[in-house]
This record gives sequence, C-alpha cells and structure tokens, in this order.
Amino acid sequence: MLSVRRKRITMWLAITATTAVLAFGGWYAYQVSAAFSGTLGVPCDEAARFVRAAELPAGTHDRQCTTGQWMSISYDLDFRAPRGAAEAWLRASYPEAKLSPEYCLEGDACAHPQLPGPAPVKDEAGHRLADGVSIELDYEDGDVTHVRISGYTI
Repeated sequence: MLSVRRKRITMWLAITATTAVLAFGGWYAYQVSAAFSGTLGVPCDEAARFVRAAELPAGTHDRQCTTGQWMSISYDLDFRAPRGAAEAWLRASYPEAKLSPEYCLEGDACAHPQLPGPAPVKDEAGHRLADGVSIELDYEDGDVTHVRISGYTI
C-alpha cells in the first residue's frame, strides 16, 4: 500500500508527464501544419539563398519570409525597399528577368526568370535550391517598392 506522500508524488508526476506530452504534441502539430500550409517563418537570408538571390538590399523593412513543404519545397520573401535599391538587387539576382505588367494577378510588374542549371540544383552545403521563381512588384507611394518572391522545387 502506498503512503499518502507517495500517492501525491505519483499523482504529481503523472500530471506533469501528461502535460509535457500534450504540450510537445501541440507544438509538433503546429510545426507540421505550418510547414504544410507554407506559413512557417524562416530567416530571410535563408529564403533569399533558396531562391538564388543576392543578399537583401540595404534599407529593406517589413520583412516576412516563410517556407512550406508538402510535395515540393517552397519559400516566400515579402519585403519593402527603396525603389532604386530593389531594382539594383533584382538585376544582380536575376539578370535575365524581364519585368512586365503582363500576367500579373496583383502586382504592378512581374517576372518569371529562367534559373540557370539543371534541376535539382544544390548549394555548396548540399541544400536544395529553387527550380522556379516568381517575382511580383508593387510600386507604392513615394520611393518604395513592395517585393514578393516565391521560389519552389518541382
């Protein structure tokens, strides 16, 4: 027969273990859901590397970068930058990209540059890089460009 003290310790351990398992399970379920839905936040440097872009231009703000993975890997970059800096960055990152308002669903200018190299492409560390990229720009009031880039594997 267990003493009162042992019963309390056993009950406390059971409750603590159950709470820990439920908390970890909830956190894990959230991470998996965010990865599948493409809303898992990542550092923008990682997202820029995936879409084969140069380091983000100086003066960027309102950065929001996400990733997702289901049947393919995807990364999205969303930021605002001074217009001149954004255009120079795009020319350095995607020299072959031709921005045009054609085929834009929401943006003022769009591009779907052809990326060099046969798929699948990997970086020096062996990480998979994007096979395709979509660019959308919105020219906002003043000298600000809202840049949205989506990269994906196929």
